[in-house]
Amino acid sequence: MIRELLFMLSGQPGALFVKKDNGQFEMCSAIADVGLCQSEKEIIKPLLKIGSNVAFLNEFAEDRKMNSLYLEVIKQSIAKCVTEFQEELLVIEVEILEGSSMLGVTGIHSKIMPHTLLLEYLKELVDAIKLQEPNCLLMDTIQHYRDHCGVSKIIATFQQIYNVCLKVLHKQLVSWLLFGKLLDPYNEFFIHLDGSKNFVINGEKIPNCLSVSLAQQVLFVGESVVALSEAQDLSEEDWEFMGKLRKIPFENIVEIIRQCRDQMARRLWNLVTEKDRLNRSLNMILNTFLMKKGDIFAYFIHQTESILDGQFTPVQLVASQFALQQRLMNSLKKYLEEEEAEIERLSVNIMPDVQGQGWERVFLEYKTEWPLGVLIFTSETMQTYNKIFRLLLNLRRIQLNLNGLWKNLVVLDKPVLELRWNLQHVLIHLSQYIQIDVIEVQKSIMDRQIDQCQDFDKFRSAHANFLVVIAAQTFLHVPAMQACFKDLIHLALKFCGFFANDRKEGLMSLVAELNLEFERLMQLLFFLLNGMYQQSSGTTMEPIAQLLLRLDFNYYLTEGLQAKSNRTIGEI
Repeated sequence: MIRELLFMLSGQPGALFVKKDNGQFEMCSAIADVGLCQSEKEIIKPLLKIGSNVAFLNEFAEDRKMNSLYLEVIKQSIAKCVTEFQEELLVIEVEILEGSSMLGVTGIHSKIMPHTLLLEYLKELVDAIKLQEPNCLLMDTIQHYRDHCGVSKIIATFQQIYNVCLKVLHKQLVSWLLFGKLLDPYNEFFIHLDGSKNFVINGEKIPNCLSVSLAQQVLFVGESVVALSEAQDLSEEDWEFMGKLRKIPFENIVEIIRQCRDQMARRLWNLVTEKDRLNRSLNMILNTFLMKKGDIFAYFIHQTESILDGQFTPVQLVASQFALQQRLMNSLKKYLEEEEAEIERLSVNIMPDVQGQGWERVFLEYKTEWPLGVLIFTSETMQTYNKIFRLLLNLRRIQLNLNGLWKNLVVLDKPVLELRWNLQHVLIHLSQYIQIDVIEVQKSIMDRQIDQCQDFDKFRSAHANFLVVIAAQTFLHVPAMQACFKDLIHLALKFCGFFANDRKEGLMSLVAELNLEFERLMQLLFFLLNGMYQQSSGTTMEPIAQLLLRLDFNYYLTEGLQAKSNRTIGEI
């Protein structure tokens, strides 16, 4: 009977102790025939719980279906704990067989009770782990049980399990930080490749031992190593530095990350500032994508209006792109004081998979010098720049068209002149707001940050913030505002188009119709801006207030709209 009891405690069912469907052991009816008194039967009940826990942990440790680096080391650690307990049972069995100890049920109970709490905690841990997706966050679960235990032996056991998981994280970090390789066959690391083949952070997988800022530093270092490795630009100094880092104990993960980050930040900063690469690229983007040099695109618009006004068939698209590129090069060489090699890095194209006129499909492509194109001016970044570029290009185009109407409008009636002035007022001040109040202000902020740092990562952060703020303050991510801008531009085009065709009949009815549409759009624009202003706070209020001030200085438009509304009501 004693051997049956020891066998059950090791997690195996037998003749006297059977395993139910729910995984729990119970005494079979034959236990009454082995001469146990009632008190011994009561003592056996907690032993049944121990045996059930051991069987449960054994089953977990022997599971071969778990595809996870972290689960694998956890299983090994738990298997080790179970093995130590089973070895204790073996010692008890040997003592009984050798006759050196006359242990009964009570004696066995007293010897193994110190293991009871540990086995119970391990079972709870495994239950919690089974509810989680296997990844590096399993470390946080282990840390939680370690910190909320209070029993020194159990704390030490959980610390051992935590350490083996930390070793896995350490190997993943070293592989990424030193070689730019993701050691992550089961998608458990907090850095992964997205659908665009860019390395990104999954914030939900960052373990507690790393802060978000450290995770961002890890991403930066790995991306830098990938970029340098692809360009075969890792120096002997870099490899020597990597060798030193590999010798740092895995417990000092934070130190490893910070050393790697500082090394790569200095290395890349020296690369991008060498031969003034960074300033050249920034100036090129500012002058073209953000239209600081307005003369370039005034000339470009004049040269390409006939091309971009129409639709394109697939055959026409190729010819049109070639013609656009030739005209862009002419504009750049005429008005931009840059070396020819730098100018030729810029090209203009038409998006083939977008419907509409060329003005809505045109985009610039800038082949920046390595490693800026890999780490700073990524495809997503350039898409944002192109959205700003298309908005500025269309605003510039409308301004030129409205300015060119003065010869035709000199002798025309007041409503026509008033509509032209109102359209010019709104679109010019919208352009000035974007160029002066947004781009110039944010550029000066970024310049100050760059002057104060000698660190590539800090520059990248400053540039990212520069672009995010510009996108926010030009309302790129507010569809209602973009639709309103687009409708205003189309309204102005319709107005200019009427005179381009040298038509006079139906002029006043068209102007009345356009005036009504203009009033509707302005009411919508002020409604949207006032709504955003009321919902904003602090520095986010300033640009909205500035745009409202520019558009409606001294209540120029709102009072005019109200006066027209009153006249209309009076006529009715």
